[in-house]
Amino acid sequence: MSNRKINFFKQVIQSPVDLILGVKNLFFYFTKRPLKLKHIVFMVTDTCNSRCSHCNIWRQKPTKNPLTPKEIEKIFSDKSFKNVKYILCTGGEPTVRDDLEEIFLSFHRVLPRATLQLSTNAILPERTLKIVHTMMRYNINFEVGISLDGIGEAHDKIRGVEGNFKRADWLIKELTKIRDEHKDIFNISVGIVASDLTIDSIYGVREYSKKLNIDCVEAWYNISSFYSNYNEKNKVELEKKITEIVKSQPISLLRQKWLRYLKGKSIKFPCFALNSFCVVKCDGDIVPCLSLWDAKAGNLREHSLGEIWHSQDAKKVREKIKNCQGCLNTWGFWWSAQSSYYQKLFFYLQHPLIFIRKLFL
Repeated sequence: MSNRKINFFKQVIQSPVDLILGVKNLFFYFTKRPLKLKHIVFMVTDTCNSRCSHCNIWRQKPTKNPLTPKEIEKIFSDKSFKNVKYILCTGGEPTVRDDLEEIFLSFHRVLPRATLQLSTNAILPERTLKIVHTMMRYNINFEVGISLDGIGEAHDKIRGVEGNFKRADWLIKELTKIRDEHKDIFNISVGIVASDLTIDSIYGVREYSKKLNIDCVEAWYNISSFYSNYNEKNKVELEKKITEIVKSQPISLLRQKWLRYLKGKSIKFPCFALNSFCVVKCDGDIVPCLSLWDAKAGNLREHSLGEIWHSQDAKKVREKIKNCQGCLNTWGFWWSAQSSYYQKLFFYLQHPLIFIRKLFL
């Protein structure tokens, strides 16, 4: 049987299973019973070697004592983490840490079935390439996402580092060779934030990724104390070109919500932050997401995940989440949609041809 037919049957079987789990998760959500953690965003460091125009992380004082690989291995060996299937490692810029390779290996030792992801600005491309080779040697499911805010000088200008695009371009092309050799366990993507700074570059980045046959993630502009960009709040909301860009994207549930947002309509939906997913800061603090970056539920150096997950502090944070009007942070939105499933179901009912194509691809 061909891989295409195998994938078709997997999708057919998995869809009703996802629907049943979605109903269960919604019941838990509305009865205030936290779910088992499945997705983690781990802030490897808050140090950054970029000088981005749209982000001020690099201007802030970095954490002096981030979690070490040994601490990570000890903390994440807790049984409360056993259902985690995806860990997105980001920053700051993760590759500024000399022990990043050991951090990934520590995660793999305690969560061998989890997919690990590195989000990087590609300023230190050789370090990323070395890590990927190590991950392939250990047969680890691994992904790399590279920030790309334009082509050539346009990217360097936004990122504030001369030669950044040249390094990113070299790394991307090297990683595509590895991807072609290890398709079952490795993938690569580029990501661009849709803002006033990138509206003239998005089409070029799309074309670039298409030529190399890699995914291109066009991200919503997230306002957060994490980025210290509150003063930028009105720069993109009324930009007509952003609407044109979103309309030109392939039809998807996220695109549908994004267009509602641009029209000023409600995008509120059951968010599963601090339920099926959360953010772990480099010092061990647990917060729900980037939008509620300062809503601390606990610290993993001080308490286990199980203790934090069912604590009064966590319950208070979840109440704050329910009052949130919704965001379109890429990973937060999709993990919430996966957790409840009904949004995806209604979308497929509205667009049956997309569901049919998805089954056969």
